[in-house]
Amino acid sequence: MKQACALLLLLVSARIACAQAPGVPVYAEGRGARPNAVLMEQAKKLQGASELLSMTKALEQAQRAQCDITLPVADSKPLSPRERWQRARMSHLRVGQLYLCSKCDKWHLDLSGGYAITADGAVATCAHVIAPPPNMKEGWLVVATEEDVILPVTEVLACNIGTDCAILRVKSGQPLTPLPLSLDVSPGDSVWCFSDPSGKRGYFSEGIVSRFVKRSFMTKKEADKLPEGSEAPKPVWLETTTDWAPGSSGSALIDQFGNAVGHVSEIQTIMEDALPVRKKKNEATVIHQLGTQMVFHQAIGAVEVMALVKKP
Repeated sequence: MKQACALLLLLVSARIACAQAPGVPVYAEGRGARPNAVLMEQAKKLQGASELLSMTKALEQAQRAQCDITLPVADSKPLSPRERWQRARMSHLRVGQLYLCSKCDKWHLDLSGGYAITADGAVATCAHVIAPPPNMKEGWLVVATEEDVILPVTEVLACNIGTDCAILRVKSGQPLTPLPLSLDVSPGDSVWCFSDPSGKRGYFSEGIVSRFVKRSFMTKKEADKLPEGSEAPKPVWLETTTDWAPGSSGSALIDQFGNAVGHVSEIQTIMEDALPVRKKKNEATVIHQLGTQMVFHQAIGAVEVMALVKKP
């Protein structure tokens, strides 16, 4: 009986170990996982060796309106579901800051999304992803691969706060897996996003393009700081049914061919209207809990990233 139980346990363990196809990562979560511990150690070593770009320098370089890089041509061969996931994962990068906190005086590693757009180190992301955290005493820009390797950012090639787009240059020991940019996208098209929503690593979601919108990204307060006579840019947005959450910002939205048609920027939750609170004498007040009616997932169109690249 004991031998039979032991054999059964071995068989179950073997099935668990082989629960995924070769090359598919299994991410550690829960208490004691410390997913950023290895990255933090690498980043602090690079910072100590003066190999990271300081946020002070990055903000100066973020004034650059365009850069001179050569983008790959958009692909037209449909990919299988596994091939789409693989390309999305290999091109996905985590972009953010290693910084010393002004509140707790501890080091933090704050990462969102990004994606390679050239093999030689150009990386696209949101402008708000590279903005300094409000509680930063001093900080440095970093990029991390899906294989948990920190890549030093060498410069900010171009940035537009008004369209929430930025292009960085990273130093990598080997070629990156770039996503071509594509403008051939329409409502009804299927799109996919590989990102890390709320710290949940490697989440791959599918949806469709719902519509296109042109509106300002900047708040009124930000727009008021623009030079007199200047209007806030109104980027092209893709609204989709694809899932993402905070932490997904800057991650690519890809089509069936593996081209990037945009990147994650915002989420807008529509809540139901509150019911009037009625209170009768000698009765407890009943508070109506609001429910979510709809969530809009909004991406910046690839055309805005292209606008940061000088035309040949």
